[in-house]
Amino acid sequence: MASLYDSILRKLLPDFDEDRDDKRYKSSASAVRPPSMQDYVEHRLTELHYSAKDYRFCPKLFGIITAVLLIVLMPYIHIGVFYMKIWVPDKPPIDKRECTCSCFDTIFRGQYETPGPTPYKHVYFNSTATTFKIWVLTVIFILLCYESVKYLVNVYQTSSFRRNWLILYLINIYPHYYTWWSFFSYYNEQFFTFFSHHMFFSITELIVTAIVLNLCSRKNETKTWKIMAILAISLVHIIVSGTDQFIAQFLQGQGRNFQNARNIGLMIPDVLHVVIPAYEFHQHLKRSNRPLSEQCFKEEIIFFVLFISLGTLFGRLM
Repeated sequence: MASLYDSILRKLLPDFDEDRDDKRYKSSASAVRPPSMQDYVEHRLTELHYSAKDYRFCPKLFGIITAVLLIVLMPYIHIGVFYMKIWVPDKPPIDKRECTCSCFDTIFRGQYETPGPTPYKHVYFNSTATTFKIWVLTVIFILLCYESVKYLVNVYQTSSFRRNWLILYLINIYPHYYTWWSFFSYYNEQFFTFFSHHMFFSITELIVTAIVLNLCSRKNETKTWKIMAILAISLVHIIVSGTDQFIAQFLQGQGRNFQNARNIGLMIPDVLHVVIPAYEFHQHLKRSNRPLSEQCFKEEIIFFVLFISLGTLFGRLM
């Protein structure tokens, strides 16, 4: 106990003389009396007060609430509004008293149930490797969405955001949600026909969103390679999807209503990811008062053309 007391005294008053037997203080202007436990408590409370003051609790709480609301509302709007109210409003309700499931392994229920006809539950899931993959995919999606929204709220509150890039992020929310839902369905239904094709789109979409998030803040410099990367990836998306489902289902009228809505919802963000970055690139050239030849390296232009060519070929083959 004595050593603990001595340690506290040395932290509070650096001129404490530990060599003296009475553990008192050297004669100085700052040490007129031995510190008490009350002094120590008051010192710690003062530090706590100023640290809490600098924490900015309310702005951080606003970012957390915004991210949580977005994550919670997306599935509700998807299933509870569009599917239930618009696409399939005439599906009959389920009789919960008569409904049973015979393909439920009941492992997560422990000893409460055994496999066989089990009564109705709102959620069934089997304890398989595929279920674990769905869980990992969902956790990654939620964390990425949560952290990106928190980051954007912080950028917005510091008044250092670029509005056009923030709009691009908001526009790209649906494609990312569609990607999560598609991979959820691929694993859940064991249907992998378009898995690799969709993986190509999802990885490149993540790259674009990462660059857009970086450009949302004015603290990050606008560089030509960032804009050219967004333009190249978005052009590849437009060419590949345009020669795939968009022409057949939407332009030629072979798709159903929900397929046309999906195709439009995926095509519009890609088009805007070309239009807005091209405008921002033009503005960047005007502000710098330098020609394009001085803004872009020859290697960047070659890589831009090469990526569009190979990306289109790769996307069509997958």
